[in-house]
Amino acid sequence: MNFKRILPAFLLLCTVMGTAASCGGDGGSAVDTTAGTTPADTAVESNAETDDRPALDLPEADFGGDKLRILGYELGIDCIHQYDFYYDETMAGELINDAIRARNLMIEERYNCEIVVTNDSAPATTARNSISAGSDDFEIMELYINDAMSMAMEGMFLNWYELPSVKMDAPWWDQAIQRDLAMFDKIYVMTGDISVYDEELNYCVYFNKKVAADYDVPDVYQMARDKTWTMEQMQTLGKQVAQDLNGDGVRDENDQFGILSDGGMTFLFYFTCGNNLVTLDDEGVPHFTVESQRTFDVCENLKEYFNDTENMLWASKCSETWTTIDKVFMENRNLFRPGSIYDIIYYRNMEHDFGILPYPLYDENQEDYYHLIATHVAPGICVPTTNVENLDMTCHLLEALAYESRDTVTKAYYDLNLYTKMARDNESGDMLDIIFSTKRYDLGFVFNWGAIKAQLEVIATNEKSFATVWDSKEKACEAAMQETLDFYMSNDD
Repeated sequence: MNFKRILPAFLLLCTVMGTAASCGGDGGSAVDTTAGTTPADTAVESNAETDDRPALDLPEADFGGDKLRILGYELGIDCIHQYDFYYDETMAGELINDAIRARNLMIEERYNCEIVVTNDSAPATTARNSISAGSDDFEIMELYINDAMSMAMEGMFLNWYELPSVKMDAPWWDQAIQRDLAMFDKIYVMTGDISVYDEELNYCVYFNKKVAADYDVPDVYQMARDKTWTMEQMQTLGKQVAQDLNGDGVRDENDQFGILSDGGMTFLFYFTCGNNLVTLDDEGVPHFTVESQRTFDVCENLKEYFNDTENMLWASKCSETWTTIDKVFMENRNLFRPGSIYDIIYYRNMEHDFGILPYPLYDENQEDYYHLIATHVAPGICVPTTNVENLDMTCHLLEALAYESRDTVTKAYYDLNLYTKMARDNESGDMLDIIFSTKRYDLGFVFNWGAIKAQLEVIATNEKSFATVWDSKEKACEAAMQETLDFYMSNDD
């Protein structure tokens, strides 16, 4: 869904959250959350005319003041720049924080409950200890998706397809994660409108508009729309700006480059070139899908691509690694900087304008863009097996929270935080629509069977071809996968 430039929704959000001091301006809006709020049900009803979703199909409920206890990450842990459920009164005026407040109050008032969030520096450890002890400490836990999938095999989480009240085919639940990670109709971690992490932990390519203008780079936005934005184009345009600025004959962080990345990021380009490690068949059975001539050709091309030292600067070869990479980009000595969506926060105060692009296609024969969710640092929502007495309430509130998140938290994230507060132009909003609508997950990346991810990460530095590496690793990878399959096929939940 395209959320951007929807003024009525923005005004609605301001109304729900309180009296808006300003609903515009270069720096985003400052919202006074100390003012009285419009009744939540009235606000939701007023938006029903333009909402393309099915209606929320939940009975009325009064939970008598019971608590929905949520375990999540502390702000600033790894890539956590936003919260999903916690709001801080001292951060009033911050767009997403205020949207969380509005949504939570809406749910608490409607269902007579209390949302209580515990922010933890190591929630996976806390979750494991709590569940292992049989303690009913939390109704919901937010953990990195990879961790959650692994812990599920220890019987720690409930299968989302068996949760009461939760409509898994509804658009407020992520259909992509179900398509890519639900083996045998079982999935133990979920995301969707209820969370911003599947947007934050996606990937994009930043480009420096000043450098593009100085070197007469053609309209890359139009290339992206026309699907002519390919690896070859990115490399060719990058070479157009690459220079040995100090003339010492050595390409290092003091020079100008077309592309900033690192050899260890070859695994990401492998996916964005339209490849998977593992895919699910119609029966929900996973299969390795790396043994094809196209896969091997992509890997060989990536090796050449990443070893073009005149065009690409590696973070691992810089004095301050990724900090140096960002410095080179912001000093207008780089054209393309592949990165993560959450990196945008670092460029908020950049003097010259930047734009946002999807990761490039491998070639024009590739049907669509691929954007892998960084599941190793992207939290998802889990329901612990210790949640027995409050399960019906939990699921009722999960469904309501997910539904109401679109017009509060999700819109705040899309329309305000990205499209008008941080991104520098409308075209970048179009590109974000492309990125968010082409997200992918991969079971091979999640479970890393046979350490397959490490083999992709060293494509650029390993003298062996990926075809040779896969030939030596295939049996180990298949055996590791089988252990997971044994759990999924034997576990009847």
